[in-house]
Amino acid sequence: MKKYILFTFYLIPLLLLIGFVANFSVNVPIDDEWRLASLFEKIAQGNVNFQDFWALHSNHRIVFPKIIIAVLVFASQWNINYQLCLSIGLALITFIAMYKLSSMQVKNVGDDLWHLANILTCILVFSLVQHENWLWGFQLAWFFVNLCFVAAVYALVLTHKLLPTIRISIAAIFCFIASFSLAQGLLSWLAMIPAVVAVEGNRVHKKRRLIAWMLLFVATCAIYSIDYHPSRKTSIISLLSKPLVVIDYFLSLLGSPIVRLPVFAAFVGLVIFASFVFFVWHFGQKILSIDLGWGGDGQDAHSTSPLGWGGDGQDAHPTSPLGWGYQALPWLSIGLFSVLSALFITAGRAEFGAIQAIESSRYTTNSILLLIALVQLGQLFVRETTVALKRNYNFFYRGFAGLLIGIIIVNSQQAIAQTRSALLYKQGAQDCLQLINYLEPSEFFKNSPESCLRVLSKKTWLVRDGAAIIDRIGWRKFAKNVEFISNSEKVYGYLDKPKTSQKSFKAAGWAVFPQNKKQPNIVLLSVGDKQSFFANAYVNLDSPDIAKILKSQLYNNARWAVDVSGADWAIAQTDIKAWVYNPVDNQFVQLRGG
Repeated sequence: MKKYILFTFYLIPLLLLIGFVANFSVNVPIDDEWRLASLFEKIAQGNVNFQDFWALHSNHRIVFPKIIIAVLVFASQWNINYQLCLSIGLALITFIAMYKLSSMQVKNVGDDLWHLANILTCILVFSLVQHENWLWGFQLAWFFVNLCFVAAVYALVLTHKLLPTIRISIAAIFCFIASFSLAQGLLSWLAMIPAVVAVEGNRVHKKRRLIAWMLLFVATCAIYSIDYHPSRKTSIISLLSKPLVVIDYFLSLLGSPIVRLPVFAAFVGLVIFASFVFFVWHFGQKILSIDLGWGGDGQDAHSTSPLGWGGDGQDAHPTSPLGWGYQALPWLSIGLFSVLSALFITAGRAEFGAIQAIESSRYTTNSILLLIALVQLGQLFVRETTVALKRNYNFFYRGFAGLLIGIIIVNSQQAIAQTRSALLYKQGAQDCLQLINYLEPSEFFKNSPESCLRVLSKKTWLVRDGAAIIDRIGWRKFAKNVEFISNSEKVYGYLDKPKTSQKSFKAAGWAVFPQNKKQPNIVLLSVGDKQSFFANAYVNLDSPDIAKILKSQLYNNARWAVDVSGADWAIAQTDIKAWVYNPVDNQFVQLRGG
């Protein structure tokens, strides 16, 4: 019964994540994904080459994510849900690797403290605070890099049946893959140094391996720099002139998985960073106190034990400084990778201010690794304490775990609320993409914050070019030969008389699909007799009066309104019309009034 209960606790975070993605995912490319459309066209035409994969994406070389995404895109005809499923799969494998790492470290595997630490790890790995990445197919690169690094750590602590050279070679392969998946993947080489040095062997062997590892790192950086011309360069001098801004951003980034408020996030980030520094000092002392385990004759004091473990995979000396220090090494490396990545992100983004670190939930996928490292290091710290103090530390750790779970629940509720409020805009953008052949290249669609095209990408020309490529390949069905119905027998809504001025006008009204459970997401505006549209509005405003008149709660949010600048319409007398698209009958139906 206990096994079933524990399995349920491990399963719940994953099931909640799957339900979250299933309910809030929208099958439409977003932002950076549109920049890959030209690559897909070259693949479809059979004239793709290595340079297409090698080319910079922003400041990153994402060779391996491009390959993975291209495979999924062609297998699914660019169904974004395939990429979202892979992101969940990558996170699941990452958690399994961490679970195995934890089981290798602790002698009393299966006790309550061990399960508590791993359940916390599971909750953090699948945390909804990363909602932006869970719902954005392109962001699978973040989960992929995390997996590569954890796999590299895992490779080094495999049973000593594999030779150290083989284990280090496997770790190097994972670091190389991470390096060409995101720019911060290059930092995996540096974060792995403590674990590489700790691999069993005498002093000469350890030095040779470290030199070889650093040469591999330098070689990878040299390859990375070939034809490297980033579109956006960071001025280090400019950043150094604003140290408080940089520090605020860095700490806010570390604290963002817990608190998403200015100042408070930085304070929590400071506590998290200080805790990690303490664990580095605490466990580092235990390793350095015996010179990384080397004996006076230059031989390793525990040369038969990889990272201090015995042949059965358990710690050979769990109560010795060497044993506890080496048990902590994998988590110290994982925490170090998170810190280095946060510094890298800070260098590139600090100019936007700490609020950007707090609001961009995609960065939390990196910051969460540091929290996971603290959870596991805290477990080891409690285990190594004397019997007299263990009860107090155990109580404190469980209290911390309860507080962390409560915070994650609150953050998850906020993530769900935030995602739900953004869902209509994504669904409207999906409709916009389907109708893109009827959207004029107006100033509204290019620059208005209410433009449904700008939800897909701020560079709307990328969306139009990408849509044309998708149409040529035949992956999506775009609306064509749509019939315009001006006088429908059924009432689809009304357009109030617009309030105009010399520079703008405000269009408003309400819209519904009569006798249809799915209601329209957007209303489109046209001028005169044009069979094309210069603006859109979202159908999302409260309308209890409409629901009362039509006797259905489906129409509780049937109102819409939009402000349009004068640059988008003729100052002369103009006939403004509002329309909704009926996909069932492939018709644009005009709203009454005007």
